Amino acid sequence: MRILEHSPARLGLDGLPGEGTAAGLGGTKADHWIGMWSARVLCAFGVAYAVTMVAGFAAMGDLSKPLEDPYLAVMEVLILVMAPVLVLLAVVIHACAPDGTKTYSMTALGWMLLVAGFTMTVHLVQLTVVRRIDPSAIHGFQYLFNWHWPSVLYGVDIVAWDIFFALALLFAAPVFHAAGQVAVRNGLLIAGVMCLVGIIGPAVNHIALRQIGIIGYAIVWPIVCVPLSKAFRQGGLPSGAIARHRPRGRGRAGLGGTSADPAEGGIAAATVGPECG
Repeated sequence: MRILEHSPARLGLDGLPGEGTAAGLGGTKADHWIGMWSARVLCAFGVAYAVTMVAGFAAMGDLSKPLEDPYLAVMEVLILVMAPVLVLLAVVIHACAPDGTKTYSMTALGWMLLVAGFTMTVHLVQLTVVRRIDPSAIHGFQYLFNWHWPSVLYGVDIVAWDIFFALALLFAAPVFHAAGQVAVRNGLLIAGVMCLVGIIGPAVNHIALRQIGIIGYAIVWPIVCVPLSKAFRQGGLPSGAIARHRPRGRGRAGLGGTSADPAEGGIAAATVGPECG
């Protein structure tokens, strides 16, 4: 047995302490395992995406032009793989959301479904259709399928990442605030705000400003996946929680039990449970 102790419970978003507020994230061990590995996979693929993007622009030597194959094709394949994992992670976050935050987690899941649907459509069309079309065969081809602004498919993908993804992260942040995961909450807020600010570029027809959004989802988000994975690996305990082992049957409750005085040493809460990985 082990005793898990942490500082005084924070109030939930509704102002009342609820189940999951003091104990961190809810959900089952399976949920935590899926969440941990989903975050790890997204971190790894995010790093691969960023490295491919930097290598591609370095090889071209011109940041003003859109990426070309094979770098562009590799990045599109990475997005097609990441999108379903993003949805899976959003489902787990909803499953583990503390009481009082389910509305936020469900909203985040809804936005993440839109992200996956829109971006997978765009990149699958690019990989399987656009590359087989002769640009001279369609009038205005560059305004429909090109990655140079303005372009219809480019605009759809911008909506997916700079608006839908931003909103998914921002609505997920209250879940981790209530669960006591401060690093995850702050990271989600930073990445979400940066993505949302990126929409200013297309709005004012100064596409270079969109680099702010790209940094948000291509660099900051993979970094956020590190504490996110850690949060699930720890079984959803709040950040700052202390795990302390005590021998079985040596507690003060008598009859072979184990207990902890919530007032002892400034400890506000204690939970006794089986050893978990």
